[in-house]
Amino acid sequence: MTFFEHFHLPQYFATKIKKEIGQLYSAVAIGNFAQAIITLFEPIFLYYVVGLSIPEVLLFFAAVYGMYALTIPFGGKIAARFGYYHSIFFSIPFQIGFWFFVLGSAHTISLLIPAAMTFAIQKSLYWPALHAILAQYASKQQRGREFSLMYAITNIMQIVGPMLGGVLSAVLGIESLFVIASIVYLSSAIPLLWTKEVFEYVPYKFHETWALYKKHSTSFLGYFGFGEELLVLTIWPIFIFLILNNYQDTGLLVTIATLVATGLALYIGFFTDKHSKQSLLRAGTLIYSLAWLARLPVISPFAVFITDAISRTTKTLVFIPVSAMTYESADEHPEVLPYVVGFEQVLAIGKLLAALLGMVIFAMTGSFALLFILAAIFSLFYFLI
Repeated sequence: MTFFEHFHLPQYFATKIKKEIGQLYSAVAIGNFAQAIITLFEPIFLYYVVGLSIPEVLLFFAAVYGMYALTIPFGGKIAARFGYYHSIFFSIPFQIGFWFFVLGSAHTISLLIPAAMTFAIQKSLYWPALHAILAQYASKQQRGREFSLMYAITNIMQIVGPMLGGVLSAVLGIESLFVIASIVYLSSAIPLLWTKEVFEYVPYKFHETWALYKKHSTSFLGYFGFGEELLVLTIWPIFIFLILNNYQDTGLLVTIATLVATGLALYIGFFTDKHSKQSLLRAGTLIYSLAWLARLPVISPFAVFITDAISRTTKTLVFIPVSAMTYESADEHPEVLPYVVGFEQVLAIGKLLAALLGMVIFAMTGSFALLFILAAIFSLFYFLI
């Protein structure tokens, strides 16, 4: 039994959440807290400690998402064969393995090869299963609110995590984050072990996803928009670090900016359930694309804070409607896995393209501004969903 099953929440929150979703929230909260401690600092570690250049950092993540695009159908097969919660459980050692390979790459750079491989496998086991749970068990009447609640939980972890990560880096060294995050992430298995999943084995076949590509070609093309997310997760943290020049201030800035954005996520989930998701997505996409362009003149810590807060807030206008629409589309089919595998595969290809294009652009120009423009262009793909 979970907290979410019986606690009656205000109208901006999802209510009467199913047991399956509540247990997922618990696992996601713990896992995201671990990731929040370290994720912001991963590209900084690769750049500052391992010594990769900006194009090399992008090449590493291009390798991750290239392998992910290839392995995700196998992740769908495992989720179909063993169950969604088991698939998420299986992903845990691969996430921890990724962190330790990255940590070891500071001494042996060739460890970045198994790091990319384990990260791709982790994603293949984790994301199709997570999306399938939300698509299958979320209430049709409050799908936006249920996702926005999970998004808010994630953001709450993002409020605490970066600040804690910055403090730990300053006190214990950035290497300590990998160990601490791994210990916390391991505990995310506990809610999954409580879950007695009952499912009927229905084999997943990739040709089912291929058929959906043909049927929903325009919508799937819109998922290329997540290429901008690759740049916000890799290039933007390095840019912040170069301006602030220390881990603690970097973590604190992101913490405060995330706090500003979290409250809006809950309201947008409520608004999404009551209004046209398509209209909200179109408005959000335009605003979010402009938010990327607002980064162009940034040269001071205060400007970084303002633009980061604006970006995180406006991303909510895009992310929640996209997620709600994706789960609705997946739930329209007899089995949800073919659709969510397609969603994640196109997302991975979009991030692969963004990494490769960003790598070429920065290698030729050395310009962060052009990378921000590239992200703004990728975000326009959201209009197609």
